[in-house]
Amino acid sequence: MRTLKRCNFCTSLLYTPSPLRLGMAKGANDVILRDRLQFDIDAIGDTPLVYGRIDLSDYVSIVENKGLAIKEIRFQLRRTSASGVGIWPNIMNDLTPSGLSGTIYDARLKIFATTTAYELPEDVGIASPNVLCVFEKQSTAVADVAPGAFLAINTYEHMFGTPDLHPEGYDVVTDLLIGISLDACKNLQLVDTTAELDVMLIAEPKKITQKDLTQMLTQAQDL
Repeated sequence: MRTLKRCNFCTSLLYTPSPLRLGMAKGANDVILRDRLQFDIDAIGDTPLVYGRIDLSDYVSIVENKGLAIKEIRFQLRRTSASGVGIWPNIMNDLTPSGLSGTIYDARLKIFATTTAYELPEDVGIASPNVLCVFEKQSTAVADVAPGAFLAINTYEHMFGTPDLHPEGYDVVTDLLIGISLDACKNLQLVDTTAELDVMLIAEPKKITQKDLTQMLTQAQDL
């Protein structure tokens, strides 16, 4: 399993529900966990599937019947170069196409949270065992007749899975894995760079019962 580089950055804090955020029933014992992971993008805009591990050892232990109910997961992609204030480009393609008119260029990115390490990103979906959520982003461009120009550009992104898992959450008793893979993201702001993925979890520590463990085992054997 290839792993992401870990930034020296990880915090947790107690979450206090805000009266301005209605419709999301957050408990007084919820904690916010943050981590920052680094990954390399090669010269052709690829990152073969790599994983970062979110250390939850302060909250989970099967021996001590300690678990964590994960209620929300948020991702933020970041560039590390000084230009562009770190914002990830919406169009991930090379903006100077060299192909014939009508040539289609696709750039794809996939991020997911799981407690099981999958070998291939194409095997991961929201119905895959132990997968909490999947984020996909794609930009497609069609070369124009004029050299180095595009006829059309389309971008798409979506977070698959329940936007939030309130109020009970998704029980885990192990560390959480964050997988990321890029394919043909040839935008010059991305190729040959080290990028970052910020992850925020909102979760609640809980006591794990035998019923909870049985339910987790059943979910892991789905499909």
